[in-house]
Amino acid sequence: MKRLGKKFGSRVTGLALVLTLCGCGLTREAKEAKFLALGKQQYAKKDYARAVIEFKNATRIAPNDAEAYYQLGLAYAGSEDPRAAYASFKKATDLNPKHADAQLKLASLMLSTGNKELREEAEKRVRTVVDSTPTSAEALNLLAFSELSLGKQEDAVGYLQQALSKFPASLSSSVMLMRIKLNQGDTAGAEEILKTCVANAPQSAEAAVALGRLYLVTKKFDQAERQIRRALEIDPKFGPALKDLGMLQFQQGRNSEAEQTFKRLSELPEKAFRPVHALFLAETGQRDAALQEFEHLAAQNPSDREARTRLITAYLEAGRNADAKKILDNALDKNRKDGEALVQRAALLTRDGKYAEAQNDLSQLLRFSPDLAQAHVALAALHAARGETLSERQELTEALRLNPALLPVRLHLARVLIASKAATAALDTLDKAFDDQKRILGFIVQRNWALLALGRNKELRQEVDRGLTAARHPDLLAQDAFLKIADKNYPAAKALLDESLKQNPENLPALEILVRLYAAQKNPSGPIEKIRALADQRPKSAMLHGILGNLLAASGKQEEARTAYMQAKQADPRDTGASLALAKLDLAQRKFDSARQELAPLQTSDPQNPHVWNNQGLLEAAQKDYPKALDNFRKALDLDSKNVTALNNLAYLMATHPNQAEEALKYAQKAKELAPDRSDVDDTLGWVLYNRGVYQSALQHLESAVKMNPDPAIRYHLAMTYAKVGDKRAPKMLADALKAAPELPEAQMANQLLTETAHRGK
Repeated sequence: MKRLGKKFGSRVTGLALVLTLCGCGLTREAKEAKFLALGKQQYAKKDYARAVIEFKNATRIAPNDAEAYYQLGLAYAGSEDPRAAYASFKKATDLNPKHADAQLKLASLMLSTGNKELREEAEKRVRTVVDSTPTSAEALNLLAFSELSLGKQEDAVGYLQQALSKFPASLSSSVMLMRIKLNQGDTAGAEEILKTCVANAPQSAEAAVALGRLYLVTKKFDQAERQIRRALEIDPKFGPALKDLGMLQFQQGRNSEAEQTFKRLSELPEKAFRPVHALFLAETGQRDAALQEFEHLAAQNPSDREARTRLITAYLEAGRNADAKKILDNALDKNRKDGEALVQRAALLTRDGKYAEAQNDLSQLLRFSPDLAQAHVALAALHAARGETLSERQELTEALRLNPALLPVRLHLARVLIASKAATAALDTLDKAFDDQKRILGFIVQRNWALLALGRNKELRQEVDRGLTAARHPDLLAQDAFLKIADKNYPAAKALLDESLKQNPENLPALEILVRLYAAQKNPSGPIEKIRALADQRPKSAMLHGILGNLLAASGKQEEARTAYMQAKQADPRDTGASLALAKLDLAQRKFDSARQELAPLQTSDPQNPHVWNNQGLLEAAQKDYPKALDNFRKALDLDSKNVTALNNLAYLMATHPNQAEEALKYAQKAKELAPDRSDVDDTLGWVLYNRGVYQSALQHLESAVKMNPDPAIRYHLAMTYAKVGDKRAPKMLADALKAAPELPEAQMANQLLTETAHRGK
């Protein structure tokens, strides 16, 4: 037995040695080929993350092989990582400039940027491929596209015609030429090109769908449906045709037919089509049935993160936040580094006002994925919820740096910049978008808002007209109304705003332009009545009732404003804004007990909101409890170190206390740095300097503040400063201020100065 065991052991050892030697005997080429084959298998399955791993292994084995980097670039492109794809294709072309496919892919990415130098380089690369290799439709199409991007439309048409003469059934060439014709207004020519393509490829479902889509764009719906159904006769399971047919039926109100079409589409094996029936159910108000399907799809494939995301979204829309969080908690129990789950849970926590927990999730994510753009987007949303606008801008900018292709992030950053009176920066941000993104209607709309903010009305007129040829988008209608107001064509402006608000009654820019319209007509009650009517039609719109409350409060109709704010609060009990507005109303009316009752619950339900503590501080200051007021303003500042209101309130409260003068000046200067155009900030800085005896410097800021805001307190401060510097305007201004607002705390100081001035005059 010992001898048998010894022999068996030696055989096992020998076998292991043979296997080891076989492994060692694999050539570098064989190892690379193995990894490339595995990567291509994963790529074919659309498992791009695993394909990246295998292709990376291939590049480690053969770091000088262009093909390995080319395949890696394809995998990165599939996983929507354009920066990594660009780097991989660039490496491939550096290693082998004659790798035609890598050159074409690299050129395609270059053409998608807004950089003219890169587009010119792309053109050279494609031209080299066309001149040095057998001509392909792909190369000619890309060369045509490069010429189009450089404004050489005639050359582009020539290359497309050349492609079609050699490859008459080339759908991509036909579609590109068709789009050029369509942009030129030659609808008949565009149709003829696609009809020729269909004739040359009679068994191509793709060609039939392309012609059907042209008919959809030109609103020839019967002909569109015929072409789509013809595509389905060629291939009954052709997903794009089923999708287009379902959308056409839905748009025509043929919902029962659309549901059957989407049901067929969802039964196809392609992953992208599985949720379409559930999405249709949700869109048509069948939320319970939709939710059941989303649950089924998520349970069917627990590793499908897209299905999980759709289910979470459905839970949130149904108000089942706890169920959504439970799914995310379970996912993170299994994998603490699940980036999507961390981002989604942070968003949910932010929505529920649990800012510290959201911050914790995002900090954890950024520790192991510092370059994940979506983490910075979620962090921006957290800062926005806290009212930290500058930090929000920084995180959105970082997200775009990491992934310039994120158009929604670019558009949102532009909106934030415009709101921060940085429209030039917004326009610059937008103009750095990729060329293909600049043709999207949403981009055109947002860029128009930047043009409007900059007063570039001539260019705005051209862009609004261009956008309206594509669609009567509610924002485009509002922008057109703005231009009509500038031309004093008020009836046309009103008609446009009515059309815009009919599409979207909660369109804030349209509502703001509506207020501008009535102001231009010197009718201050006009917007109140219009928005009241909209709010009455939508009793569950907290936004409309809140805006109505703001307009009523500004018009001095305090009790009506209170009713509107109460309706906003009833429409959305979680709406902190309505409670804060009611508290501010109470403060203005010196109803301190009522204000305290409004603010007290917010300290528990929304403790991370700086506005809660700022208003609590104002309440304490109004009741002359200055230590508590300072404590609350400091709490707001602890939550947001760049909160201008907290900085300003602290500085103002400390201004008249000599032992706090240095700290007051520090806060006031910081507020001025962050908000150079706010009248209350200029007033506070001037008041701080006044109390320090620096009258000439105080004068500069107070004069600026009065120009922007005729508030009686600011006029007191300016008049008192005039008195200190011996300005002859001081007596009259002091007397006017005392007459207008004798109840203000500054009145006693003003009376004393007025007496001193009178004595000096004698």
